[in-house]
Amino acid sequence: MERARTAFDHWMHRHHFTFRDTRGRNITVQCNLCLPKINILSTARDSTSNLKKHLERKHSVPCRKRIRDAQSSDGPSNYGPSILENQMDESAEAKEAKADPTIYYQTQSRLNALVFNFIVEDVQPISILEQPGFRKLIEALSRGKKVMSRNAFVTRLDVAFDKMKGEIKAKLDKVQTLCTTADIWSVQDRSYFGMTCHWLEDNLERKSAALACTRIPISYTCETIIAKIQEIHSSYNIESKVQATVTDNGNNFVKAFKEFSSEDDQEVEDSRFEDLGSILCDGEMGGDFFLSYFLPPHQRCAAQTLNLIASKDLADAVSKGPSGKLHSSATAKCAAIWHKTHSSTEATEAMESIAKMTITVPCQNKWSSEYYAVNKLMSLTDSQLNELTEALGVSGFTPDETAYLTEYTDVFKPVAFALDLLQGEEKCFLGIVIPTLLTLKRKLEEKAANTRLFSKVIEDTVKAIDSGFKQVFDSSDARLATATMPQFRLWWLPEDEREALRAQLITEVVQVDQGTEETETNGGSVHEDDFFSYGPGSSGNKSGKREAAEEVWLYLQGTNKDLKCLNEFPGVKKVFIKFNTTLPSSSPVQQLFSNGANAVIPKGNHLSDEHFERVLLLRYNSKITTALE
Repeated sequence: MERARTAFDHWMHRHHFTFRDTRGRNITVQCNLCLPKINILSTARDSTSNLKKHLERKHSVPCRKRIRDAQSSDGPSNYGPSILENQMDESAEAKEAKADPTIYYQTQSRLNALVFNFIVEDVQPISILEQPGFRKLIEALSRGKKVMSRNAFVTRLDVAFDKMKGEIKAKLDKVQTLCTTADIWSVQDRSYFGMTCHWLEDNLERKSAALACTRIPISYTCETIIAKIQEIHSSYNIESKVQATVTDNGNNFVKAFKEFSSEDDQEVEDSRFEDLGSILCDGEMGGDFFLSYFLPPHQRCAAQTLNLIASKDLADAVSKGPSGKLHSSATAKCAAIWHKTHSSTEATEAMESIAKMTITVPCQNKWSSEYYAVNKLMSLTDSQLNELTEALGVSGFTPDETAYLTEYTDVFKPVAFALDLLQGEEKCFLGIVIPTLLTLKRKLEEKAANTRLFSKVIEDTVKAIDSGFKQVFDSSDARLATATMPQFRLWWLPEDEREALRAQLITEVVQVDQGTEETETNGGSVHEDDFFSYGPGSSGNKSGKREAAEEVWLYLQGTNKDLKCLNEFPGVKKVFIKFNTTLPSSSPVQQLFSNGANAVIPKGNHLSDEHFERVLLLRYNSKITTALE
């Protein structure tokens, strides 16, 4: 007897099952996709819902693949996607979303946060919110949710910026000593004044924050710089905490600090206040603005100073020396190779094929970059150099030129190493400058005894180091910063100078200990016995000095070079934090500018100056604040 027809017989996915039996109003089938496991399923004669659910739960991926393959071979279905296909897609997406909730935005607020962070983290123009393609992309990915408007973004930006600034101010309120770095960046007829600040936590970990990247007149003056430094320091309430401000060697910065920074023995209270409105740039400030003639101590960027010595004094000595013509011809051939590989894809491929490396093209006005580029070429064998110059179609090196460049890279390797050392941030301290310079001078003088071509160049370079860093060598702050570094202590000093610096270190330990006690007792009640320092049992200043002297003596006798050993000498550790908070380089503020270059340089980026600054600071400070969370 022929079996009665059922809904299963007309079902498009029946090929995944094998009919087994009829049982009253139901039928039983075996799932072919479950093989080799025997899986018998039951469903109503007039419905396939149980079988659909089985496919959705167990076999959604192979079924969808089969559907795509069929559509690609037979063309689109005349009937459109089936209900089962839609259910399978939805089921698969639900599983994906459950496994990784970030795939689909669950709420509009979550979508807004992600779009906001996208613009801030990549410093994108706000106008991207109004671009049709971007809006379609986000709406499709978020299942129909809307992209925030420009006004909504600006409101959110203001809130996030205020939150970020509040968190940074709260952090800085707890800091005793910090340093700032400042610089000016000019691009496309615009000038921006940038400032970052840096401090050391109790565990000696360095923390950094960006304080400003504000627009200033293109024809800025010394007075403009003074006003901006004062304004930014004041807005974060850090005027009295800044141990030093680190800048480059620009004339405007040097002049500003020379005229308006305090002397070492000058108290803040003695600062003169005068109306500078008449001498500031026209229209920059009103006549009622009063500016203090006080700036924190100035620390010139040690990395830039050494770079200037290498790129000017050293380079002049080389070019004017007996090997000047040889230097010119050799470096001209290097430049020809750099130009070829930078401007030609074929030349780059030839370099990678012959030399098995990527060419390094030096940055302008950066001596170490040129040094490493020359050093990379000189690492090739003579046969590789000859093959390379032939492939690029440039003049080959003579044996004298190769020998000259090889000796050049060997002699001045310590200069390149010292520059890299001074450009650090997290683990670089003011106390590393003097030992680095002294070691550099010693290594250069050792090279002078064995060089054929550079003895006079080395002599001139050492003189330039003594002259260019005289302020650092004479700086009491720099010497104390060095003495409190376990790696150096007083070993770098001549013996006849060690006792004086040891006594100075003891005085500093006493002062920082007294400063801590005053901070702890300030505002609280003072017992009568604590007020008078006479009689038995009183601590007094002499007792404190004896304790400080003993601590300093034990510290200086130690040999452990790890910074963690300072935990055993709490007074010395406080002095270390006070003086080594200062960075030897202004590179952090230059990194701030490099972060903003992509946002301000391209035309059509409609970030206003205020919005540009807020986006840039939020991006820079995202690691130390919760404003973007």
